[in-house]
Amino acid sequence: MYYNRAITLMPYAVEAKMGIVYPLAALGNMTEVIAQYEKILEITPNYSIPLFRLGLIYYEKGDYDRALKYFDKVVNMWPFDYDALVMLGWTYFRLNNVREARVLFQKALLHTPDGKSALEGLSLLK
Repeated sequence: MYYNRAITLMPYAVEAKMGIVYPLAALGNMTEVIAQYEKILEITPNYSIPLFRLGLIYYEKGDYDRALKYFDKVVNMWPFDYDALVMLGWTYFRLNNVREARVLFQKALLHTPDGKSALEGLSLLK
């Protein structure tokens, strides 16, 4: 109720929109979570947190093409972010783009040499 009131009072404020996604996600209302993240991106199109989280949502749904769009943007803004590199790598892996997946997993290991997810991805590519 309070988040909705804050959003109504200040529709361009991102803070309340970011705050409301936690209870919405806890309630399993992913449609509204996606809508809130998209509204945030209309206001701040390069905000990496909603970009990354939308990528995760679409990845979990198996919509790898859509996930790719979000993860790619995060990696282009933050080229050595381990989590973004790994998720982009896994997305390319799911899209059967082995070359790109390998490059991304290797790049992630430059940042975190013992990164389990990147090591697992590379092991599956051999």
